[in-house]
Amino acid sequence: MKIDLHIHSKNSDGADTVDELIPKIKESGVDVFALTDHDRTDGWASASELSNELGLSFIPGIEITTEGRVPNSRGEVHPFGIHLLAYLPNPNDADLQKILLENQANREVRARKFVQNMQAKYPALSFELVLELAQDGSTLGRPDIATALVHLGEFDSVGDVFAAADSPISKHSPFYVRNEAPDVLDVIRIVRKAGGVPVIAHPLARTSSEDVQPETFPRAHFEAMVEAGLLGLETEHKEVSQGTRKVLEAFAAEHGLITTGSSDYHGLSVKAHNPLGLHTTSVEMLKKILLLGTGAKPTLNHEI
Repeated sequence: MKIDLHIHSKNSDGADTVDELIPKIKESGVDVFALTDHDRTDGWASASELSNELGLSFIPGIEITTEGRVPNSRGEVHPFGIHLLAYLPNPNDADLQKILLENQANREVRARKFVQNMQAKYPALSFELVLELAQDGSTLGRPDIATALVHLGEFDSVGDVFAAADSPISKHSPFYVRNEAPDVLDVIRIVRKAGGVPVIAHPLARTSSEDVQPETFPRAHFEAMVEAGLLGLETEHKEVSQGTRKVLEAFAAEHGLITTGSSDYHGLSVKAHNPLGLHTTSVEMLKKILLLGTGAKPTLNHEI
């Protein structure tokens, strides 16, 4: 059984609408999948309906924008982004809804600032164009800005925008604007209260060089997340290096955490090297998620 628990649609920053995505999941050979759009749940109903039609099993999920606030050796706090996957939470939980709506609003503010910064190099770029090309009501992200650049003829594809050595939307770009987001510890608690299973997406993949991650593993921070209610780590991901994965797997075994593997599929036009089913989750770990997740019901068309 092929299980991929990290997939995006055009409701956030994927290339495919939900109606386009689910048949592609079927064609890829994936049997069980989670739709994990950024900070929203409005694709769940369609994903469930189409999964029943095609004989797939669907796990409702979200990828929630959060940040870590960990003091360094001098006691200084420099927040860094952490993406939290939440499986099977109650989408109507008031605290969870508040977080999601605030994150959606913050992402729009960020996109506006990003575009304003980039107009120094791309004067034809506008926030109105970004909105026009994005799906109505979707969670805005860097791929939406990249789509606008492709539309203007500045790049050939969204993937090219991200891959460019001097990419204008990279974290090292002079135009970059970071996401403002809630503390990951608070969000973990809210997800647990909503009956969800919180799992850190691609842990440590985007915080430092993979050469130093295993040697600088922030154990105290990870232990604080476990104490707050963290239940798992996405250890099998294209951006998690082999050395980091070994450290994460050892930590997960020590604390009895779930470990998952996923593609983080956004569409091959967005992430050319992240095809559906690139990494997968074991049936054993999926069973643990289904046992612990009590806030929403999965759509199961397989015996698990």
